[in-house]
Amino acid sequence: MRLDSLDVILRDVPSATAFFRDTLGLALIASDELFAEFDAGGFQLMLSPEALVPTQTARGVILHFRVPDVAVALKATRSRGARVLLELTRTDWNWESAMIAGPEEIVIDFYRPLDATREKEHSHGD
Repeated sequence: MRLDSLDVILRDVPSATAFFRDTLGLALIASDELFAEFDAGGFQLMLSPEALVPTQTARGVILHFRVPDVAVALKATRSRGARVLLELTRTDWNWESAMIAGPEEIVIDFYRPLDATREKEHSHGD
């Protein structure tokens, strides 16, 4: 079994699409008023206003994006208007991390493991 996609339920798909495309720079695969799909580095991120079953909109979700340089990712998204929630920080688990506000209370975390042990644990066989 392999998790390869995530569908985030949002009220405003067009605004969220603009954020993930323009602020984060994700590759847009498909989009219309009620759906968007992105390639997030081999993982599909989908945006929808509803699901096939009753559900609520996303809240309390943190999307973690592994990046080669956290400072560069933060600077790039800040220059595109992102609101920074957490400046570059070294975590207790030995990662560099910085967070920005995403659409509809979603948090975007840019991270990078700082030691070889954590790097190997999170490589997922890549």
